[in-house]
Amino acid sequence: WPLRPGAKYSDISSILDEDRTVLNEICTDLGKSQKLLIAVNTEKEKLAYTLACNKVTLARLDVLKERFQEQQENIPKHMPTPASRKEEEENQIEQIEQIDKPIYRPETKKSKLPCVRFEEEKPAIKTIKTRQVASAGSKIPSKNKKQKLSRTTIVPLMNFLTTEEFKSLPKYMVGRTKYDLINSMIEELNTVTVSKYKIIDSPVNKLNSENMRRFNRMTAHPETKDTAGMVWFEVEDVKDFASVPTLAPAFLKMVPILRHCHRLRQVRAGKVERYIVLL
Repeated sequence: WPLRPGAKYSDISSILDEDRTVLNEICTDLGKSQKLLIAVNTEKEKLAYTLACNKVTLARLDVLKERFQEQQENIPKHMPTPASRKEEEENQIEQIEQIDKPIYRPETKKSKLPCVRFEEEKPAIKTIKTRQVASAGSKIPSKNKKQKLSRTTIVPLMNFLTTEEFKSLPKYMVGRTKYDLINSMIEELNTVTVSKYKIIDSPVNKLNSENMRRFNRMTAHPETKDTAGMVWFEVEDVKDFASVPTLAPAFLKMVPILRHCHRLRQVRAGKVERYIVLL
């Protein structure tokens, strides 16, 4: 700044003091502006972090929403609860009673699984005590001779799959198979097994032509050491007794799942695959 001509020293010092005061105020304002800028940057970082957290939360909510919608659309008919299990067993018994009059045994000594046993109803016959007289060349039958009893087979029913078992299955094994579809297949297989052994236990002279054909097919191949004393069925049994004729291919796809969950055991008898119902 130029000095006026003839200016005194006192005037110069006062001007310098004024300029010094202005510079101090400018420095103070710069310091405050710097602190304010740091605070703005800090708030900006906090807002960016909050925005990122919100995006993650929204993504998780979208995933949960999709899972909830999928569960809502695929609610299984067979929930793994004792009450629903009991109702399904009662419905099965009512369906079987419409075909024949079975004797229902809730449990056995060896296993606590529900079982169904079929017996033929024998008409009541009034017996009259008479004295037998042996004629020439004939013999009186012994009283201790054992009479032949009708054959009865205890058929165990497979338990439905629980949600824990379904979640523990490998993804490559499950694929697109739904939980409800597996339990429906188990219900069909229980019906197939009961229908098969009902024909096997029936007298041959009371079978019609169709059931006689099935009886001959089921007894054509002998028992093996793996299937002796066990309850088992074949793919042909599924074709004959299933409510849907095309159920056999779907059953073959679910065999690894049922075998993994210990519902079935697969054995080979010659060229035929047999599936043993596990207790």
